[in-house]
Amino acid sequence: MPPTRARYSVLALVFFAAVITYLDRVCISVAAPAMQRELGLTQFQFSWVFTAFYLAYTIFEMPAAWLSDRWGQRTTMIRIVGCWSVFTILTGVARTYPTLLITRFVFGAGEAGAFPTLSRAISRWFPVDARSRANGLMWAGARFGGAVSPALAVAVMAWMGWRGAFALFGAVGLIWVAIWAWWYRDDPAAHPAVNPAELAEIEQGVAPPPKRGEPVPWRRLLLDRDLLMLCSTYFASGFGFQFFVTWLPTYLTKEYGQSLTRSGLYSSLPLLAGATGCLAGGMLADYITRRTGSLMWGRRSVGAGGFLLGAAGFVAAINAGSAETAIASLVLASGAHDMILPVLWASCTDIGGRFGGTASGWVNLASSLSGMTAPLASAWLADAFGSFAPVFYVAAALYLLSGALWLIIDPRRREIS
Repeated sequence: MPPTRARYSVLALVFFAAVITYLDRVCISVAAPAMQRELGLTQFQFSWVFTAFYLAYTIFEMPAAWLSDRWGQRTTMIRIVGCWSVFTILTGVARTYPTLLITRFVFGAGEAGAFPTLSRAISRWFPVDARSRANGLMWAGARFGGAVSPALAVAVMAWMGWRGAFALFGAVGLIWVAIWAWWYRDDPAAHPAVNPAELAEIEQGVAPPPKRGEPVPWRRLLLDRDLLMLCSTYFASGFGFQFFVTWLPTYLTKEYGQSLTRSGLYSSLPLLAGATGCLAGGMLADYITRRTGSLMWGRRSVGAGGFLLGAAGFVAAINAGSAETAIASLVLASGAHDMILPVLWASCTDIGGRFGGTASGWVNLASSLSGMTAPLASAWLADAFGSFAPVFYVAAALYLLSGALWLIIDPRRREIS
């Protein structure tokens, strides 16, 4: 019998989970002005609402990723998406500043570990030579969600108000939880939709889950040379990416005099380019792997090449003479950078083996730290030098360093025990 294709249903669920994470996360950015007016909050006070989310997300990222290896991905994602959906709804119920801060902190704690868990699910359902493009589709969902969420949130808020929007977006997450709980299984062999032919394809290079009671080899895991280099590249990449989701509209308005409407439109383009980059990077890495028979160089070439092109995009933006040229350069920087995400996440789960979720959480922690510090560092550089050019120089330098690291990273699976 020909193999079934049940794993692509898993991939569809992973894609929509990634979209929903950014749908719920971006909603508060759009609702911020209305929430400030109704709750009587200053800009500084509301900045702590954003910080509360990222602080909790950073603190709980590793524990949540560890639990995904212990509990399995089915139970963990039910908990994660269920929690963030409930606290999305409760955000719309908040009537006081302390309540809002607590809600967003617990929201961040609930969402922590989502992407390591989803990536580990991919590693259990897809053979080794298909994991890069599967991870690419997951991150394309995240970028697509980030690009369309602002416009969607504006439309929903015009219809239902900001409180109603949080209720609707939270309900979407709960629907996803119900479908995931009904359909997904941690072990493909236990799923009735998987026939022996598909199972034989899936099991090529699949790492089993940890044995019951097996201790996590924390020392080997946290000090693994290649995981530390992946942490370094992910921290560095976060500096550039955070510019796109924080200061890009300000840059277009202040340095090129763009209107709020036009800067908002332009600001969505790098994220859309990122979605394309995620898909292209994953497909290219798996294609090179199949053609050369080398998993190592399939992923190395995309990782190094993506960072090199991303650095070129930031340098081009420094010398741009118009808003259109600047945004075209930044589209190149974003799209090229996001080519590395599929190979980075596939490498995390492969290197981690049985503890692939924990390994991914360790690397993603570096990105979370970058998300906390990069907006502040960028603001300081822009204020100190009077433009965003120094921000682009720093981003380009970090990308070049990360590209060099990718030339020596070994993404192949090993037994960390």
